[in-house]
Amino acid sequence: MKIVIAGASGFIGHHLSSRILDSHELIQLVRSGTGVHWDGKTLGPWAKELDGADVVINLAGAPVTLPWTQTNKKLILESRTFPTAVIAEAINLAQKPPKVWINGSAVGYYGNRADEILDELSAVGNGFLPETCAQWENAAGKPPNTRLIFLRTGVVLGTDGGALVPLLRLTSAFLGGAVGSGKQWMPWIHVDDLVSMMFWAIENNISGPINGTAPNPVTNADFMTTLRKVVGRPWAPPTPAFGLKLVNKVGGPDPSVLLDSTRAIPKQALDKGFKFEFEDLLPALQDLLA
Repeated sequence: MKIVIAGASGFIGHHLSSRILDSHELIQLVRSGTGVHWDGKTLGPWAKELDGADVVINLAGAPVTLPWTQTNKKLILESRTFPTAVIAEAINLAQKPPKVWINGSAVGYYGNRADEILDELSAVGNGFLPETCAQWENAAGKPPNTRLIFLRTGVVLGTDGGALVPLLRLTSAFLGGAVGSGKQWMPWIHVDDLVSMMFWAIENNISGPINGTAPNPVTNADFMTTLRKVVGRPWAPPTPAFGLKLVNKVGGPDPSVLLDSTRAIPKQALDKGFKFEFEDLLPALQDLLA
């Protein structure tokens, strides 16, 4: 297949690109460096790469861990909606549009929902992240001849990026306690399973939203307990919520990023036969940290 990726330089994009290069043709849309150049918001010569491509995958977006100033909120939103909208425009103009389009999204779509079990049919939540995810997905429109998939990712685990790296650093320094109450749910997934899920969705006529999460989400307290077990560290005191607010005031992420509870499950993937290599957290962390 010819696969075009935007956002290939990120953590997930790097793993996906490595898998694609094993057996497919890869075209990377880049703002700088090696690849096909684009600005992520206007049509240009890059658009011809989508004409006749088999798959386009858009993972572009600024980190939501930036402090939520008004300027950064605008950046977080527009860095997602602008690339999505212009890819939709290029697809609609193509003589031979891509067969499949996977567009990034996130379980932040559902918002802070305590212990409620959330699947792909659950309603959008309230707040900045749900509103961002909803606008992100809406920017894709409804391309008439391209199968569109929204990949709502959870906490993606890998040792070269994502949330695990700072958590591992803290845990190794004997600071791996729960965050806040520790009761908030963390919908995690091993990065290898997420990449496999993308190929499965391409090959199995999947469309619409799919939750890019493992079948067994855990609470933050259980996540940190398991991480301490794998790296051989004792119990550590929790980080109080007010501590996160203080960190936020000096440039850290918004506390809701760590304190919101989203108990998302991958119902569509399970119902339609996707096989996870890592369904449970302990073997996933053991594999990554072996």
